[in-house]
Amino acid sequence: MICATAVALELGALLLLLRNGLWRAYMFFLAYAIWLLIGNSAILVTFLYFPAVYPALYWHTDSIDVVLRFLVVWEVFHQTFPNGSGLNKSLSKGLGIIAFGLLVFACATFWGYQNYTSLRSIHLALDRSFGFVQAVMILGTLLMARYYGVSYGRNIRGIALAFGGWVSLSTANNAMADLTNSFLPYWYYLRPLSFVLMMAVWIWALWVYEPNPPIMESEAAELSQWTEEWNRTISTARTIIRP
Repeated sequence: MICATAVALELGALLLLLRNGLWRAYMFFLAYAIWLLIGNSAILVTFLYFPAVYPALYWHTDSIDVVLRFLVVWEVFHQTFPNGSGLNKSLSKGLGIIAFGLLVFACATFWGYQNYTSLRSIHLALDRSFGFVQAVMILGTLLMARYYGVSYGRNIRGIALAFGGWVSLSTANNAMADLTNSFLPYWYYLRPLSFVLMMAVWIWALWVYEPNPPIMESEAAELSQWTEEWNRTISTARTIIRP
């Protein structure tokens, strides 16, 4: 029932993207929504009619999903700091370095995990490592937007908050399941139920087209000050990492 509900909500979100013409504005999110519908529909059909191959399909599909979630992360960042804006020009280099560092951290923690005994253990390690990074990226984007006074519309606000909350909960949930098998019964329900909640919030967010308000460009002097402070922060971080 949980899986069927999730598929129904994914179909609803995709129809809203197509009906309201939102797909033109949120292409990366559209690609992820299509993937979710196809992947979870295949999982549901397999669970009902081909139970022997269901476990392998589930873990492989969910592992692919971990990587494709970066489409949502990029959509949120792209909509928050659109190309051509002063903030994008001043922040993109520094944020790109931070994002690369986070990806290196995720790869290192994944490959450094030695207890790979099954597809489930591999997926838990993959989801925990990259899910943590994705949650940090979403949180960092939201905090940067708040610091620079960037306003969110209903669409991206709902997508970002629901996705960030679900990824954070999923990461913590997987870590607990990996630490102790006694948590597995809760993991089987908590993670999919939180996913259904995320999809419900996405339905709400996409019900009407409400993009982010245009960024009010700051005066040249103020923008120059922001850039200078940001570059100073990056230089300080490099000094700490490589004294």
